[in-house]
Amino acid sequence: MEQANNNDFGQQRRRQLLAGVPFFNEINRDDQNEFSRLEQTTRLWVAASGESVIRAGEVDSTLYFLLRGQLEVLSENPQGAPLYYVSPGEVFGSLSMLLGTPRSATIKVTDNAREAVLASLDFNDFNDDGSAYSLATRLAFFHMIVHHIRWTLEVKRMQAPTHELVQSMRKLPVFYGEKNSPQELAALKAQAQGLAELLCRWNEEGQASTGALQLT
Repeated sequence: MEQANNNDFGQQRRRQLLAGVPFFNEINRDDQNEFSRLEQTTRLWVAASGESVIRAGEVDSTLYFLLRGQLEVLSENPQGAPLYYVSPGEVFGSLSMLLGTPRSATIKVTDNAREAVLASLDFNDFNDDGSAYSLATRLAFFHMIVHHIRWTLEVKRMQAPTHELVQSMRKLPVFYGEKNSPQELAALKAQAQGLAELLCRWNEEGQASTGALQLT
């Protein structure tokens, strides 16, 4: 996977690609200055057909968005069918980013896709107290992460409504304080961490019973 340079995508094309991701659309709609800052720190990557974009065992603070193409999440068994497909607009890489743990699966460009184009952001740029981003942008970032992991857990809950970890989902704290405040940001960070730990536990149990893992 290679980082795209300024000659690969002009500003208009970059914005067209990023427009497929709700998070970038939200920032662009609400604050043009913040969106310009976001553009400067967003990296675009191009990966060829069959090329790995994430490898199991790596530790990284990078969050990825698929902009074009299709990716497949692979099991530990090289002969096994893909566990999951990533489509344009989807985010991935949140568990390793939040927990500081190794990537749980390898993700590569599907063989039937000519190439894939991805965007990446560094989690530390949003998580650190000295972040250059505004409170509103950081809130939007963590809302995105919380929604992404919670949705994945809800899918698992619907597939296994009697699973013992369903009760753990209901015990996760809910924020009732002032919206758009530093306190809400702290609560979102805690929610993201708790959800990530719960999803990691669920994945590990699934791996033990079926050899399957989902997300990274």
